[in-house]
Amino acid sequence: MVFIRKLGLLLAAASIFSLTTVVDAAACKYNDGLECPQETPCCSAHGHCGNSPLACGAGCNPSASFHGRCERFSVDENIYNGKPRPVPSLPKGSFKEVGLTGVAAQHIALVTPTKMLIIDKAENNPAKLPSGKAAYNVEYDLTTNEFRVLDVQTNTFCSGGGFLPNGTLISAGGAESRLSHAFTTETGFQSLRMWKPCEDKSCHWIESPSDREWQLTGNRWYVSVTTMPTGELFILGGSNESLAINRYATNNPTWEIFPKPKPAIDYQPNFMQFMVDALPHNLYPNVYSLPDGNLYIFANQKSIIFNVKENKVIKQLPDIPGGPRSYPLTGSHVLLPLDPAKNHAHEILVCGGSEAMSTRAKALQTCGRINLNDADPQWEMDTMPSPRLMGDAIILADGKVMLLNGCKTGYAGFLRGSDPVYTPLIYDPAAPLGQRFTEWVPSNIARMYHSVAMLLPDGSVFVAGSNQNSEVRYENVPFPTEYRVESFTPPYLTTDLARPEIVSKVPEKMAYGQKFEVTIDVKATDRYEPEVTFMLGRKGFVTHSTHMSQRMTKLVATQGKQTGTKITYTVEAPPNANLMPPGPHYFHALNNGVPTHAEHLLLN
Repeated sequence: MVFIRKLGLLLAAASIFSLTTVVDAAACKYNDGLECPQETPCCSAHGHCGNSPLACGAGCNPSASFHGRCERFSVDENIYNGKPRPVPSLPKGSFKEVGLTGVAAQHIALVTPTKMLIIDKAENNPAKLPSGKAAYNVEYDLTTNEFRVLDVQTNTFCSGGGFLPNGTLISAGGAESRLSHAFTTETGFQSLRMWKPCEDKSCHWIESPSDREWQLTGNRWYVSVTTMPTGELFILGGSNESLAINRYATNNPTWEIFPKPKPAIDYQPNFMQFMVDALPHNLYPNVYSLPDGNLYIFANQKSIIFNVKENKVIKQLPDIPGGPRSYPLTGSHVLLPLDPAKNHAHEILVCGGSEAMSTRAKALQTCGRINLNDADPQWEMDTMPSPRLMGDAIILADGKVMLLNGCKTGYAGFLRGSDPVYTPLIYDPAAPLGQRFTEWVPSNIARMYHSVAMLLPDGSVFVAGSNQNSEVRYENVPFPTEYRVESFTPPYLTTDLARPEIVSKVPEKMAYGQKFEVTIDVKATDRYEPEVTFMLGRKGFVTHSTHMSQRMTKLVATQGKQTGTKITYTVEAPPNANLMPPGPHYFHALNNGVPTHAEHLLLN
């Protein structure tokens, strides 16, 4: 975008905007009690100073803007840094219904480029096993939008999950045994389940519930699982039983490692005081590995940096303002994309939540962002265009963050939420404070409690789930159990620039620091000068607004020869496992923000 910053230039270019009446200046909310300065003259509706159409368009507060005026810009949004950029035909994206899940989509994991595991609790879903009993796990084919029913012995309700370095998925924890005429399941509180991915429909869950080595060290319901730089899984917290909110008597304030250190039969968990201090809002804590090998852990309003080897807290971080943001006052959490040019700064974004455990409570409208590379990390607060509870935060192919699903009133739990949020938000981490949010096209499906979403290799977003009923319900409830799958097409897939293509072979297995050549066909160079970047992403395991191990990083690349529209680059894998822990990843390139289809690889 071209931003006109100087008042003199504004007056000279009066034809592209209109000025409002001059009034006495007031304080812009997040500008230290002052009116906005000339450099960022417009006070947005959310109380931040800016100079973009987002801040200076409709909704700008003239009384708190520079000299009491609100400049209304009409600039070409398809110009950036003086260069034209691709124009999307759908500038706010689009939703499309594409299939049915067969089981309520409470958890999801992308186990191959074309296969999604969809995991529910044991309940009377329409998908049936050969026995006639209701299924509660399926393998969903992203190419055909059909599902294959899966049998599982133990209850996967409110479990966690993580990938081992070889791509194997481990599902951990769950809930109580259930027996009815419609479905049957054994207890899953201490279960470990293994899924070795396949493309030929031959793979099934591997379990051994009676074997101690295939059990957790204690009951874990609402447990978090994170892949560490070592390739081991860090399994944290949970409750001893199914409940509405955790308490001291039911709390499991411990962590353990999988695979278990030998002898596995004698392995004991490790106590963590933080998981006591974070009560009662400590279920599904958010965990991310850091550049020094330590872990960042968030629960309630609290966060710490934790050393696993020494089992101790390295640093206590400040509480995020605005109230608890963990279950059942569930907010959205994401590690923002890493960038080698910024020393791989690890920045955490936490958005939304609820003000109280009340069905009338209002969702939070604020977001906090903290840079863990700072010497003294502090939360920088921002405001969303609308409040949101139980949202999902997805890192898109271009590095922006999509916030979708959830509601505006209540809290997480059965029949506890209302007032769905249909409109997704896009958060641009690189934009100035107060100018980072954009609203995109709304869905027409309410995605409440137990909804999920994930970026797919083709650059679209998989959206499914919503079941805030204690059992499957189709009628006489505010929000029936939802089985429809939506595909969201971001604007970057609808531009007037042909989609680039990776035309060379990408290594299926990659070592840290490895350099490899990749050739990109940018398709055309006549209108847009090629501007190619490379990204490596990890999808993780998704449930209850918690995206376990989701992360993305830019990669260092050097341009080589160009033949026509084909350009060869030397790309470097991440230098170490602290930045991107080992396991399945997806590699893609972007030309002027338009992504290629992502290639699957194992980083190990």
